[in-house]
Amino acid sequence: MSVEPGAPAGRRRAVPRPRRRKRAWLLTTGVILLLLVACSIWLGVRGYLAQREIAQSEELAKVVQTQIVGGQTSQARDSAVQLASHIDRARGYVDDPVWQAAGLIPVLGTNFSTINRLTAILSNVAHGAVLPLSDVAANISPSTIKPAHGVMDLQALTAARPAVVQANGVLQNAYSEVSAISPGFGALPQLTDGLDKFKAVLSQAAQQISTADTATSVLPAMLGDDGPRTYLVLFQNNAELRATGGIPGAAAEIHVDHGHISFGRQAEAKDLGQFPQPVLPLADQTKGLYGPIVGQYFQDVNLAPQFPLSARLATEMWKQHFGDQTDGVISLDPIALSYILQATGPVHLPTGETMDSSNAVKLLLSDAYAKYGAVQQKDDFFSTAAAAVFAKVVAGGFQPKAMLDGLNRSASERRLLVWSPNQKEQDAIEAGNLSGGLPVQTPSHGVFAVYLNDATGAKMDYYLRESYAVGGAMCRADGRPTWQLEVTLTNTAPPNAAASLPAYVTGGGVYGVQPGYVKTQVNVYAPPSAIYLRSSQNGNNLDVHRDMDSGYPVAQTTPVLSPGQTVTLKFQFLGAPQAETVPGVLSTPTVNNPTVSAASLSCQDEVR
Repeated sequence: MSVEPGAPAGRRRAVPRPRRRKRAWLLTTGVILLLLVACSIWLGVRGYLAQREIAQSEELAKVVQTQIVGGQTSQARDSAVQLASHIDRARGYVDDPVWQAAGLIPVLGTNFSTINRLTAILSNVAHGAVLPLSDVAANISPSTIKPAHGVMDLQALTAARPAVVQANGVLQNAYSEVSAISPGFGALPQLTDGLDKFKAVLSQAAQQISTADTATSVLPAMLGDDGPRTYLVLFQNNAELRATGGIPGAAAEIHVDHGHISFGRQAEAKDLGQFPQPVLPLADQTKGLYGPIVGQYFQDVNLAPQFPLSARLATEMWKQHFGDQTDGVISLDPIALSYILQATGPVHLPTGETMDSSNAVKLLLSDAYAKYGAVQQKDDFFSTAAAAVFAKVVAGGFQPKAMLDGLNRSASERRLLVWSPNQKEQDAIEAGNLSGGLPVQTPSHGVFAVYLNDATGAKMDYYLRESYAVGGAMCRADGRPTWQLEVTLTNTAPPNAAASLPAYVTGGGVYGVQPGYVKTQVNVYAPPSAIYLRSSQNGNNLDVHRDMDSGYPVAQTTPVLSPGQTVTLKFQFLGAPQAETVPGVLSTPTVNNPTVSAASLSCQDEVR
């Protein structure tokens, strides 16, 4: 035993053991590090596997959609089951105790907890929406609900209704939950980008299922499930422009009764003649902008750019003239007809022509005027062509996917419009972008509308070409942007149009417009919050007629173009406080699909 020198006898010297303590500390640290590495590997592997499963489910979602639209309903169900299986596996990878514990880590833990929440929401969508919808896909696919020998299967729509209602609720809740997620500080860019993408996809899906929910709630009744319905169909002729498309030169009745569809009375607009007074009360602003003729002539009911008003006027005129009560209005133009012909294929007309998607517009809006001299022959040709297409559609002679695409395109271009006096049905029509009302605005995003009306009194708008440009600049301290809208019109008629085109097309000067010239009423509807500033025509100051319509400021002018001439009109407005610098724009559907480009505007610019 060693005794420290100078220490009292019997006391032992304490001997430190630094090596043992160091070894214990190193062992503990090593174990912790090993556990952390193991957990990191565990989390990384499971995160990778979950990501792979989600990627596979994303691809399957596209497959399911394609199969449903294509009528492959049994395959769609199988694909939906696989999709749900992949999502379940992904959820399992990020729902274990280690992953949940990682969610408690300060800062970085938000990535783990957010992923866990997102996969749970995605699982709910798969089981509560995708699978139920795939179960009833056979009832709602385009190939199933198309007419067969003039009859639609309404029971299929009715049977699909519960699944659509359930899916709508699930998707709306999912969108609300995802919108409420805010990962906050520490979230990786990949996570925030993925969250934004998921939110956008859910938003689109929620909107689509909401529309389907509304549609399945009203379509059976609209198709006669609760009793017979009669609809008035307007054929708008874009060769003579009206605000919603073209002059409704011809009309017909369609009868539906428990899915049975038939063609009824047909008439030309001129057959209804002039009514001594507007058939319905008109707002003073409507009469001030377009005159009382909106309510007196069937051809002019859509001079005003609100299709619900046009439809009400048309049905009242039809009722007063023929005594027939109609239950709604459908409108389409020859361009929409050409899209439908892509689905039906060619139709053979009694007059000897073959009409298809490539020649329908030219045949109906140009060739017919050169071939048929008498007005009655022209009118009969339009009615005959429309009836031929209708007969093929009712018989089910079309490709479902192509028909759906054609109708969707027609709706997006505002060439297919629908109105119902039943408010629930009208709500569904508006949800489907078929109402033809004034542009919808939001506090931050303004939308202009340019509505064109023919003032030539003829069919010269087949040769009119339009383009639009819109832009803005933020120049004021109060945050109100300056907006500029440019409208460019060109008369593409041949130089010798006065002699080479039929008088029925040029108007023959009857309404004071020189043959071959095009006179067009241009109506610019600004967002309700906008304030008019100034206008110009080809760089020169322009005085315009200013008014209001349903709360929208309107600037109206009527340029006249000789063959080959182009005019550019510019309109400046002051936007709402804090509104976006660049507004949107929509316009009257014409023979062509006009371009919309960006207009350059600086704070030093005035219209010129």
